[in-house]
Amino acid sequence: MVLGGDRCDETSRTRTTLIDYLVGLGHPPLLAAGVAGLLGVLSVTGRLVTTGLQRRLPVALVAAVIFTLQAAGAAALPFAGASRAGVIAAVLLFGLGLGVGTIARPHLLTERYGTTAYASLSGRVALPAILAKAGAPAAAMAVAGTAGYGWVMAAVTVACLAAAASLTAFHHAHSEPPD
Repeated sequence: MVLGGDRCDETSRTRTTLIDYLVGLGHPPLLAAGVAGLLGVLSVTGRLVTTGLQRRLPVALVAAVIFTLQAAGAAALPFAGASRAGVIAAVLLFGLGLGVGTIARPHLLTERYGTTAYASLSGRVALPAILAKAGAPAAAMAVAGTAGYGWVMAAVTVACLAAAASLTAFHHAHSEPPD
């Protein structure tokens, strides 16, 4: 229950930040809230796509592709965000990536280190992840207040691309046949 609440809070914080940004772009609050409401549905969609594709493709590559799509959505928002269609397209791309880490992380940890080490590694990964989730909205609002939301979207884009690159490197490092 705590984990479900944590995920709900994470989506809620992202949704609140997105609503503020979209209203700042000039969209009516009702449209901003409606588009931001798509994030919950899209996070489930992204998880279902990841789960389905991981049966046929390596989970690291599936997650890398989805994080790349998420980066495209974040990068597009400052440029396409003035139009309703642009906002919807960007949020669709971005929303697919929400929750993918939740699906990919346990799989990648057990794939690399085995089920025996999973519990302790999962615990070690949890603290930095929780701190990042807690601090990111405040950091985003601070950056938005001083430099503008364009810089926030740039940082989100870079973070998504860094995740995609890391997952791709992980896949290549662990999929090569041993010597």
